[in-house]
Amino acid sequence: MSISPIIKQLLRRTGILFLIFLAASITPTLVTFPPKYAPAITTALSYIAVIAFFLQAVLWVNALIAHWTTQYIERHEIQRGDTTAIHAVAAVIRIAIAAILLLFAFEALGKNVTGLITGLGIGGVAIAFSLQNVLADLFGAFSIVLDKPFVLGDTIQVDDLSGTVERIGLKSTRVRSVDGEEIVFGNGDLLKSRIRNFGRLQERRAVLTTRVNADTPPDALAQIPTILEEIIQAQPNVRFVRSNLKTIGDTTIDFESVYFLQSPVYKLFMDTQQAILLALIARLAQANIQLSAQLETAAKQSVANPQKTPTVGRSS
Repeated sequence: MSISPIIKQLLRRTGILFLIFLAASITPTLVTFPPKYAPAITTALSYIAVIAFFLQAVLWVNALIAHWTTQYIERHEIQRGDTTAIHAVAAVIRIAIAAILLLFAFEALGKNVTGLITGLGIGGVAIAFSLQNVLADLFGAFSIVLDKPFVLGDTIQVDDLSGTVERIGLKSTRVRSVDGEEIVFGNGDLLKSRIRNFGRLQERRAVLTTRVNADTPPDALAQIPTILEEIIQAQPNVRFVRSNLKTIGDTTIDFESVYFLQSPVYKLFMDTQQAILLALIARLAQANIQLSAQLETAAKQSVANPQKTPTVGRSS
C-alpha cells in the first residue's frame, strides 16, 4: 500500500523533539510527582508541550504549502521566471498562518491576546494605507501569475506600447519593445489597462483595399473581385473570406478583400501580403486595369506591430 506524497512530507517534517515533548506532556497523567513539585512540573511540561506543538505545526504548514506550491507550478506548467509571485504568495500564507498559530499558542498558555489582536489590526490598517501602491503592485503580480493574462515570451500591447514580456516581478513587469528598449510597467497600473496579447494569436486578419481609376470600364471592374479571390486563395495557409466593390468615389473605385493567415508568425504574414500585392499588380497590368493615382490611408489590420491596412494604388 503506497503512502500519499503529502503524508510522506508531513512524516519527514515531524521532529523527534516534538515526539519527546509530547510524551513528556502526558507524563503527569501517568506518573505521580511529589506534591511539593507537582504543580511546577505540570506547568512546565504544559508550556513545553504548547511550544513544541506550535513549532511542529509551523513545520507541517511549511511542508503543506511547499507541496502545494510545487504541485501548482507543475500542474500549470509555470515557467521559471513566473514563479517569483507564486513563492511570494506562499511566503505571505506562511507568515499569516504562523501568526494565527502564535495567537493560539499564547491563548493556550493562558495569556490574554485581545490587546495583541487589536494592536495588530490597527497596525495592519496603518501599514496598508502607507503601502497601498506597493500592495497594489504586489497583488497585481499575484493576479498576473494566477489568472495568466500573459506569460513570459508573449508579445503584448498596452496603449501604444508593445513588446515581449521578459520578466514578471513582485512590483513590476518588464517588456522588451520592438525598438529594443526596456519598458517597465507597474503591475497595478498594468492590470488597469487594456492588454492586447498577441502571444495567443492563432490567425491574423488582413483587410486589403484596392483602388482603381473611376473611369475603368464596367466589364473590367467585374473581373477584379475574381482576380483578387484567385490570387489570395493561391497563397498557402490563407483562408479567403470575401472580395467586394466597396465604394465609388469621384476619382476612384475601391474594392475591399478580407482574408486570414492561419498562422501567428508575423514574418509569414508580411511575406504572404507581399506575394499577394505583387501578384495583384501583375494581374491588373495584364487586364489593362489602371491603379488609382490617389493613395489614402485605409482601415485596420490585426498585427503585433500596428500597421495600416495595405492599399494598392499608383503613386503620382
